[in-house]
Amino acid sequence: MPLRVAIVLGLCVASSALAAEIDFVTIGSPGNAAYTGPAPFGVVGGRGRVDYEYRIGKYEITTAQWVEYVNTFSTQSAELQFYATPVFWGAESDPTYSGPGRRYRLRAEAKADMRPVVGITWRDAARYCNWLHNGKTSAFASTQNGAYETSTFTRNADGSWNDQATRSAGAKYWIPSLDEWIKAAHFDPRKNGGTGGWWQYNNGSDVSPIAGPPGVGTANTGFTLPSFGEYEIPLGSYSATSPWGLFDVAGTLSEFTEEIVQQGTFRERVTKGSWARDQFYTPGNGETDRVWHLGATQPDSIFGGLRIASSIPSPGTSILILLAFGRLTTASRRRIT
Repeated sequence: MPLRVAIVLGLCVASSALAAEIDFVTIGSPGNAAYTGPAPFGVVGGRGRVDYEYRIGKYEITTAQWVEYVNTFSTQSAELQFYATPVFWGAESDPTYSGPGRRYRLRAEAKADMRPVVGITWRDAARYCNWLHNGKTSAFASTQNGAYETSTFTRNADGSWNDQATRSAGAKYWIPSLDEWIKAAHFDPRKNGGTGGWWQYNNGSDVSPIAGPPGVGTANTGFTLPSFGEYEIPLGSYSATSPWGLFDVAGTLSEFTEEIVQQGTFRERVTKGSWARDQFYTPGNGETDRVWHLGATQPDSIFGGLRIASSIPSPGTSILILLAFGRLTTASRRRIT
């Protein structure tokens, strides 16, 4: 391979490494019609219109992606050895590592890298977005701002909280808004002859997915396995997707959004998507996350999972490099001849 080609390819890979680690789907149809179907709780009625293109993860954040994040900080000191470790995932403590802190590795099991990250807090998710926004550096400060200002992550004496409501202007990665989430899960730009429309369920249908393990059901929800085995099912194990091609929106975890609702005397963050012990599913009603089904959680409660949203990247640096290199080599040939 010519040296100049190798250099250019190396630069291309380096410039795209961050985005390549999360498989994003672009959500188009800006200015789509809002959802106007049934909305018993009143939250999603008239919602779901998004006036811009954005990207969202094809999968929830995987163990392989989260273990890189955890190890960046858990290996820095004993105080950080349990930094952002979830309740269930496909990683384990690495017995060959002697410190400082603790290092994690993928378990020696099939598709451990694609195991969902179960049991993190909304604030953990926000810090992860900050880390991505800041280029995944090893400086702990990279987790503190960028997409969300963590200095606002405080509680008052009455138990209420003060967390920044929505992402900062210019955020590159963030927790999806409710509008972004339900559009990516339930809106179909091909419906109604291409004018677009909404499905009640996030499998591109008005018929609920079937709860059950892979090969039995079409969604990881509404059932249990021994030793919480439902949480061990790798992402992408079910063929059903949203109209945009998102996997596991009809199962695995309840995913965080930025939306805030009042629950009694306290505000909570809305979660969307079914989870393995779906509170809305009982044998007999056959429902797994209709568009208006909602969950909710406190920002510091170990509860849900994360599907990352992102801005549409501008033309890659690699393209500019290729153009510049083309001019350089052309100029060089002219000088030689």
